[in-house]
Amino acid sequence: MIMHYGLDLDYFVSFNPMINPINIVRGAIGIAATAAAKVPAVEKKFRIAERLDGNWPEGPFLWLHGASLGECKMLLRLAEFLQQDVPLCPQILITTQKTEVFEFFKNAAPGIAFAMAPADTPAALTKFLSRVKPLALVLGENELWPGYLAAMKGLSLKPSVAIVSGRFRRALPFLDYSAIGFASMQTGADQARLQAADRGGLLPQVFIGGDWKLLSWAMSKKEVAAPENPTIDTAFLSMHMAEWTSVIRMVKTAIKQGDSVVLMPRRISEAEDFRKALREQDIIVTEWPLVQKGAVTLVSSFGKTAEILATTKNAVVGGSFSPGLGIHDFWEPLQNGVATCVGPYSKGQKETVCALVREGVLTQLQSTAFFSSKNFPDIGPVKSFLEREREKIIRSYGKLVEFLTILLIEQG
Repeated sequence: MIMHYGLDLDYFVSFNPMINPINIVRGAIGIAATAAAKVPAVEKKFRIAERLDGNWPEGPFLWLHGASLGECKMLLRLAEFLQQDVPLCPQILITTQKTEVFEFFKNAAPGIAFAMAPADTPAALTKFLSRVKPLALVLGENELWPGYLAAMKGLSLKPSVAIVSGRFRRALPFLDYSAIGFASMQTGADQARLQAADRGGLLPQVFIGGDWKLLSWAMSKKEVAAPENPTIDTAFLSMHMAEWTSVIRMVKTAIKQGDSVVLMPRRISEAEDFRKALREQDIIVTEWPLVQKGAVTLVSSFGKTAEILATTKNAVVGGSFSPGLGIHDFWEPLQNGVATCVGPYSKGQKETVCALVREGVLTQLQSTAFFSSKNFPDIGPVKSFLEREREKIIRSYGKLVEFLTILLIEQG
């Protein structure tokens, strides 16, 4: 993933003497980022100046980085486990590019620091490294920023970057993988694509470690069990206004059946848009936590997913009813024993969704015309599949602990 890139090519050349197209792109976007930071509306939304100039804590730190809310929730749980399991674990810093994610997590866990991620520019990374002094970098899913990899390579004699819960689609030309010493990928397809992209053979063994959004559940040894006496018949989770046409068809079907419905927007900023659109359809709208049959309960604040799932019978996962979006976290309802349904699109998780549908763990609707509470899967196949995933995740987590422990000991 590439966003903001720097101007001073000499910095990158110090890590990689071959000038290549990535550096040119980094330079061009770095100029644009500096200009964009001077526009008040853009700066307020994206906090570009903070990513360029930093407000980072004093290190040294073990650095964890993720992009989305789901990735950062996973990294937060991971950080808590690493504090327990890695001997003499240093302070931990979690960074993100998303302003709304940072706002949600900044006070979430004592002893773990949060900050906006440095822009992938030479000047920003120089400031970040001088203050944070990262001893190692753990990347969530697919955050392979060229500058991050190059910077970590320059800081350590041994590979000091780990990928966890890795997803990989395609490679950037000339990307140097030699800073990566650990790679746990979600699926066999992700593993194969990453190994094929590493034409220089610089990566260590790349293995399949499952989706670490299940890490907290896997470590808890908690069994999958459906909620007792659920009061919510159907919860629509992480829905976008871009999916409205599909959402309203399914909501009307559920309301016609006399169901109680909860709607949780992906973006809190879209809550009022959903409220207005529902009322225009003459649908009764209440506010969470008030739930009633034949009405839609709207969720207009972050952090309510666990509460909702604790009393939900069926869940429909957003991001899967529009081709331009990426499917959101379907593991959370599954691990809570909630029968789960997704739409026809599974961008970013196509192989996993296909496997789960094939195993009877997920239901995938190709058309909302067929939506009803009868579409949702039974709990039996969900339990069996998740137990296999648990074993895979615990094994790969153990390998990460070993990797970090050896690396930190060797660094003294």
